[in-house]
Amino acid sequence: MGLLSRVSNLDKNQTNPGLAFSDFILKYSLKACALLERNNTEYFIRQSIGFDALSILSSISTCDFWNGICPAVNHIYKFSGNEISPLLQLFSINLKDEVKELYVYKNNSSKILISLTEISKEASEAFENINNEIHEVNVLALNPQIKENSCVLKFMLELSESIEGFLASEFKSNDNYTELFKDSILDEIYNRFISFYNTPDSSIKAKNNIIKTVFITGKAYSVELITNHLIINLKEVLGNYAELISVNYCGSADSREQIQNFLRAE
Repeated sequence: MGLLSRVSNLDKNQTNPGLAFSDFILKYSLKACALLERNNTEYFIRQSIGFDALSILSSISTCDFWNGICPAVNHIYKFSGNEISPLLQLFSINLKDEVKELYVYKNNSSKILISLTEISKEASEAFENINNEIHEVNVLALNPQIKENSCVLKFMLELSESIEGFLASEFKSNDNYTELFKDSILDEIYNRFISFYNTPDSSIKAKNNIIKTVFITGKAYSVELITNHLIINLKEVLGNYAELISVNYCGSADSREQIQNFLRAE
């Protein structure tokens, strides 16, 4: 799935209060999981990794439903076999077949974590401090990847047209969730950049539904090839609406300062 080597984990730093979801999935090597938050009497996916946009739209579910699935807080529930059936409504047709086991955990703030792979006790404890912040980029962490013959290519992806087009076509029943789902889909795409397509300190989420990223490659690496791979990979999230994503090549960076200036959220 990834363009470059995937990052399996972060250094084993101690969990601090206010753990960003993006750092959480990296630290505990979670490749297919979602954070559900409460909106009045319903839950929806607010953050995710490995979920397509149709699954995010399917995530609207009642508090009563989840009270039946995970009645106790601070307990890791495992579902397999026929036990999974009630939970399949949360997944798109493309993802249903991938759900062999499902793990569910509800924290003290009533936020719910669902994962297609096992949730460790350590991860569940860290989930108590989860929030919707994103990884804070440290450009210095890129230094070991930059060799004498490396080229740092800058890309900016404009996602508004593709996300809005997808929602206009696929989600017409509840305007109250439209803006929430715009954020959820954008965050799924951002989380794929820091987990699958690139490294954590190579990408940022900027304003106006923009993601900026830098690829550290050899001199002969093709800009067109990177662009095509990005669109193909993002079809896993947005289907054919990924073709509406504007992928802009912004030149190369010749210094750490240029990388840092590019990877700003403005």
